[in-house]
Amino acid sequence: MRWLRRAGIALLTVVVLVLAASGLYLAWDDLAPVRVAVDVPGATVDAAGVPTHVEHWPALRPSGRPPLVLVPGFAESTYVFSRLAPRLAADREVYAYDVRGYGFTAHVPPYDLPADTDQLAGLISALHLTRPVVLGHSSGVAVALSLALRDPAAVSGVVAANGDGTPYFGADRTTPGGGGGLRTVLTLPPVGPAVVTAIVRHRGPVRSLVGSQCGPGCPVDDAAIDRWRAPFLTPGGVTALLAIARQPLIGLTDDEERRLQVPVAIVFSELDTSFDRDAAAAMAERVRTPLVAGLPGARHLALLGDPERFAAAVTPLLDRLG
Repeated sequence: MRWLRRAGIALLTVVVLVLAASGLYLAWDDLAPVRVAVDVPGATVDAAGVPTHVEHWPALRPSGRPPLVLVPGFAESTYVFSRLAPRLAADREVYAYDVRGYGFTAHVPPYDLPADTDQLAGLISALHLTRPVVLGHSSGVAVALSLALRDPAAVSGVVAANGDGTPYFGADRTTPGGGGGLRTVLTLPPVGPAVVTAIVRHRGPVRSLVGSQCGPGCPVDDAAIDRWRAPFLTPGGVTALLAIARQPLIGLTDDEERRLQVPVAIVFSELDTSFDRDAAAAMAERVRTPLVAGLPGARHLALLGDPERFAAAVTPLLDRLG
């Protein structure tokens, strides 16, 4: 009993010290915040009540093909499409936007799939687009598929890039991801905000994270890393990220994907640990599509690290969807 009492006191002391250190760090960050000035192209439009940052790449050779809307994934912004979008705009209008809570879009909760779907539908309406193809990357696939399920007439097709649009893990497809348990505890104040703030204040950790997911062709110079950091260094950026991280992962169920009536194409990277060849094949069976393209040797952020090869893989799929 004496040993247990001492262990409990030691544990409580550690917890108190961690909480105190986190609080002090955040107080210091408030007094000496880091702000990164980056050149962010684009404009802000009202998308279902959400001030939304959007970028536009006009078609170099207009062909009458449906426009393309690009949806970034978790903790991503339009920057993730900055090297890919000009290549896809050879013969069609291309747009990319920041999902609510990310990038330079307003931090407007709730951060859930219905609200994200409303934003995408509102953006298409605000831009006066007629049945675009929607390409989602990573968790952005869920937003694209959700709109296609809700309103099939709103889109010409969906491209699922490096994600299957579901929130499930495991071979039995029954374990929902995100939210609850340890993940919720770790994202709560003051520890969660202190850890994330410490990461985004410095280029080194962000450079390592991006490099590990992007591969050798990824831009990791200071200017590129600042494009990743800048949204989280704006007021409310870290708070919004952690609020999203506390929620269950957005996504459709397998049965909902089987009910999709719009054409779907799939792009995967062979070295992507979250969406590999097997995951792509399983999704292709659920959505009944033969339109699948793989990138050998590529990682999760291949669209940024290897945009030329990614564009070469996705362009024929877009033509088929259009």
